[in-house]
Amino acid sequence: MILINHKFYLGNVLEVIKHLPEKSVQCCPTSPPYFGLRDYGLPATDWPEIVYTPMAGLPQIIVPAWSGCLGLESTPELYIAHIVLIYREVWRVLRDDGTCFLNIGDSYSGSGKGFGALNHGKLGKHANEFMHSKNIVSEGLKAKDLIGIPWRLAFALQADGWYLRSDIIWEKPNAMPESVTDRPTKSHEYMFLLAKSQKYYYDAEAIKEPAAWERWGKQTTQKRNPGTMSWVPDKSKEELSAMGKKNKRTVWRIPTKPFKGAHYAVFPPDLIEPCILAGTSPQACPVCGAPWRRVITKTGHINRREEAHCPNNCSTKTDSTGWQPTTIGTDELKPTCTCTDNDGSGKCIVLDQFGGSGTVAMKARELGRDSIYIDMSPNYLGDALKRCEVRKNDFKYDVCFMG
Repeated sequence: MILINHKFYLGNVLEVIKHLPEKSVQCCPTSPPYFGLRDYGLPATDWPEIVYTPMAGLPQIIVPAWSGCLGLESTPELYIAHIVLIYREVWRVLRDDGTCFLNIGDSYSGSGKGFGALNHGKLGKHANEFMHSKNIVSEGLKAKDLIGIPWRLAFALQADGWYLRSDIIWEKPNAMPESVTDRPTKSHEYMFLLAKSQKYYYDAEAIKEPAAWERWGKQTTQKRNPGTMSWVPDKSKEELSAMGKKNKRTVWRIPTKPFKGAHYAVFPPDLIEPCILAGTSPQACPVCGAPWRRVITKTGHINRREEAHCPNNCSTKTDSTGWQPTTIGTDELKPTCTCTDNDGSGKCIVLDQFGGSGTVAMKARELGRDSIYIDMSPNYLGDALKRCEVRKNDFKYDVCFMG
């Protein structure tokens, strides 16, 4: 019987995650400390020697044992190796049909001259957190080189066995200004969708985007059907509007939001919501944790695209004209396992192994999912408990100290 609700762990992720049961987590949206960006003032971790492959087809790299905080490593290779090690444990606790959404930003190689022009006086209460990448010099990189941390990490995880399914661009319309005049101001970060298997749970219907109804019902000028509706001739504007949804695109335009707590870099909740909605189901098996899957039905009309743009020329589709029947998701869910006591009363579990201010736990709670939070900072844990409205003697919340 799976019973978890919301668990908050204060401790080192390498130690805490070993206590989680294998294949129990459905989705893992998270963001690790970025390379060379800031010092969070946390105790050092003793990292073992690690062997990993930086990219499929390349020789393995051996990084030595090291003591220090994640993000403060002296080389990109050391940093990548430590995250790969953590994700090997995430692999163990993630269900075979589970997914990970990994948010990661990039860094620049520096001159080795310390903090350079960084003005701590303008950073307020978070001034001591910054280490600035001007003091990072890596072999093979030149001063001012963009290191390419996101893709280095993505390729290393791919070589370690993960399926790299999508690179999502988080566009920040209110990005922080930068005092640079020889390159554009950076206003995006990456979110990588990773999976353990070729087939995994992903509810595309839950995060579809609005599509203009005119696209589905405008008057055609095609010679073969002059003056008729080119897509759905028998639908009203209201019906077309209800059907007007498109698969979510890979550029997510989401502004950052201010946060008054201890954590400096906080997920905007709107960035996490589609990850949880797509990666988990509102219902799950209470016995094995398998998510219930959305029922998909045909809409009753034909997608009359140009034949050259139709997958496989539509030659294997069911419609006699050779066009592809379109489908639509329903609100009905059905089990994906064969457990006899599967009444759908279980909940999918969402893990954030770099819990921070608790945005993932908060959104999981709002969306009716269970969650696991892990972080080393007592201050961040305090913020997370407040945001999730955790009260004493509430059996749904379990706070564990594993320092």
